[in-house]
Amino acid sequence: MPVPPAAIALPRTLSELLDEAVASSGNAPFLGVRTSSTRSVSLTMAEFGAAVGNAAARLAAAVKPGARVLVQGAPGPGFAAALFAAGRANVVLVPLDVRMTADTIDRIAALTEPSAILLGTGSTVEPVTIPRLATLPVIDLDGLPDAAPPEALAALSARTPADPDAPVEILCTSGSTGNPKGVTMTQTMLLASTIRCLQTIPAGGNRFVSILPLSHIMEQVAGLIYAVAARAETEYITTLRPDVIAAAIHGHRATALVVVPQVLELLFSAIRREADKSGKGSMFRRALRVAPLLPMGLRRKLFKTVHEALGGELRMVMCSAAPLSPSLQRSWEALGVLVVQGYGSTEAGLVATNFLDRVPVDRVGWWLPPMELRTEPDGEVVVRGPSVFEGYWQDPASTAAAFTADGWYRTGDYGEIDANGALRLIGRTRSLIALPNGMNVHPEDVEAALAAESIREPVVYVAGSGRIAMAYRAGTAFGDPVEDEPAAVARAVKAANAHLAQHQRVVEYAPYPEPDFPRTHTRKVQRSVVAARMVEVRAAA
Repeated sequence: MPVPPAAIALPRTLSELLDEAVASSGNAPFLGVRTSSTRSVSLTMAEFGAAVGNAAARLAAAVKPGARVLVQGAPGPGFAAALFAAGRANVVLVPLDVRMTADTIDRIAALTEPSAILLGTGSTVEPVTIPRLATLPVIDLDGLPDAAPPEALAALSARTPADPDAPVEILCTSGSTGNPKGVTMTQTMLLASTIRCLQTIPAGGNRFVSILPLSHIMEQVAGLIYAVAARAETEYITTLRPDVIAAAIHGHRATALVVVPQVLELLFSAIRREADKSGKGSMFRRALRVAPLLPMGLRRKLFKTVHEALGGELRMVMCSAAPLSPSLQRSWEALGVLVVQGYGSTEAGLVATNFLDRVPVDRVGWWLPPMELRTEPDGEVVVRGPSVFEGYWQDPASTAAAFTADGWYRTGDYGEIDANGALRLIGRTRSLIALPNGMNVHPEDVEAALAAESIREPVVYVAGSGRIAMAYRAGTAFGDPVEDEPAAVARAVKAANAHLAQHQRVVEYAPYPEPDFPRTHTRKVQRSVVAARMVEVRAAA
């Protein structure tokens, strides 16, 4: 196990954390937004502090203490200010992903009973079309940081801030297969995960490009609260277009990224295509094979052109929220960029990570006190600690089911702890395939074998009569187009099956009928939706 980093202490509230940052680094650049090839917004730490004060005043004037407020919009000063202002204004934000359907939003509103709605650029909610929202006041999220009027400042002055252990957010599941569940988030939980993030990525001159929505816990902690605590500079972008991501990394001279695996795949594919376009594709691939034999510094020199295109200072990527294939991690590290995996969830916060000097593939890393982790007799990972939630909003039955009898949170992940004390994830309890012969299959194990044969994002599911099947993306099954893709897929499946047990082997495979798989807001493939669609396609054939 790596040498544990020194203990880190942070204030008890987000307001106090921001006050310290403003006092020590008020003139330092802090937050930017890039909507195309150029930056459209730039704020110093002091300007962000003022924006949060204005946001808190406007919220205090708009709703009563403890009121729930829906919020939807693109990452930017308004959304970021609202997150920091919630505790000071003593309101409870309910972030909505822009991909949520009107029906899901209606059910979230029924659960949380909001008093107002914050809507900004990029929002998709149309309150007039949802009867439960039609009569609620709508507040301009983009205008939230603007100078607050005297009556709003007076309302804030009279408002008692939220207790650090009281809810400041309710993060809801999508509810696509049932009623949504609301995870109650406190400042104590958010700051506990931030401390764990600081132990992984020490403070000191980092410049981040953040791509995930601020409705997601990973972005809130690693892309925003960490940036305040570490006095780092964050630039938000609002698109997954590789050219805009590359422009942001270059223009911001980013030292680090906070991403999900699909973004790493998009970027690496763009780098590979650029090499092919310039006539240096063969040379690029040869260099990738040689690079792992070299020290990191020489790898960066070997791929000097790539690093120049990315601003010249990108050295690490923090990747979480979905499984990362070992081949993708090795590809980036061949370029001279460390990939630090993290593991956590909305309910548990940041549980475990690798470290800058220890980045094993196929491991999500180590947990540190006060976080505790163990595996149950069936292999499920359970945890407890200050970043773990206490329960779902107004849902005692789901809360009880989420914890063991002795109070540990059930993560829903199967895992094992290796000889070095690092956690390896095996699969999800909900995705486990129980075959008619009594054998169990973790789809993730089969997908890993297929990914090792270069198939990009294979989705394994069970077809009729316990047959293990795979869906792939037509035209991009291997990232870039290949000659006779069906034949190449057949060869890859045969090679993967040679490394799998008899009951794990893929016996049928077909392209998914759409250009891309359905995904969550963190770009994670929705396996159950893919499986249902493939069963429909198979039945109609």
